[in-house]
Amino acid sequence: MLAASILATALLAATAPAVQAEPAGRFVEIPAGEIRSTVRYEGDNGTRDVAAFELSVRAVTVAEFETFVRTHPQWKRGQVPSLLADAGYLSNWRDADDAGDAVREDAPVTHVSWFAADAYCKSIGARLPDWPEWEYVAAADAARHDARGDAAWRARTFDDGTPRAMDARPGALPNAYGVSGMHGAAWEWVGDYATLLGDADKRGSDDGDRLQFCGATGLSFANRDDYAILKRVALLSAMEPRNTLGNLGFRCARSSP
Repeated sequence: MLAASILATALLAATAPAVQAEPAGRFVEIPAGEIRSTVRYEGDNGTRDVAAFELSVRAVTVAEFETFVRTHPQWKRGQVPSLLADAGYLSNWRDADDAGDAVREDAPVTHVSWFAADAYCKSIGARLPDWPEWEYVAAADAARHDARGDAAWRARTFDDGTPRAMDARPGALPNAYGVSGMHGAAWEWVGDYATLLGDADKRGSDDGDRLQFCGATGLSFANRDDYAILKRVALLSAMEPRNTLGNLGFRCARSSP
């Protein structure tokens, strides 16, 4: 992965324009706090301190990623080395730099690898949010900063990828932080996704049993009833940074000064 990371950095720097004065999309300030994470790391109780940061109010859209690949042609489909993106990269687009009419421009961009998502955020002077930051904001509903004690709300967050999904429709109400789409039709990369390990890492194993690793991940959960979070961690922890999925996008974050 080190070689791929070096290559990704070199690709971004090769023709990168100056950082935009105002990054694409809008960011909101997220106050500092702590969260009792559903993910329990070895030797701790799962409590995470979260420093103040900024998060984009919605996931990066198809239109925004079109602009990115046009100004950074090394990230076009067909130009990205296989080390940085698999064959599914932007495979739902009509052309290398044009999604076409079949893909909504205001929809979250998907079919992007972790490397591509990381490069996009860096190109606008931002970064991918870390898991504790994402989970901290995703715990909120429209009125409460932590709604996870509400079983009915938790059940609704599990209903991703369907017309009933909480934030799947345009114009859905933002949560208490002013952030939208945390539980919508598209899941999201996080910067430190590779740390979400529940057992011996099965990625790339020859036995083909990748789901064995996902099942072991469940043993590292402080709250095994939080199925919406469990399935996200199971998915992300089984991914490689070059992988792409039709329901996996991203949003960007910025550290506070």
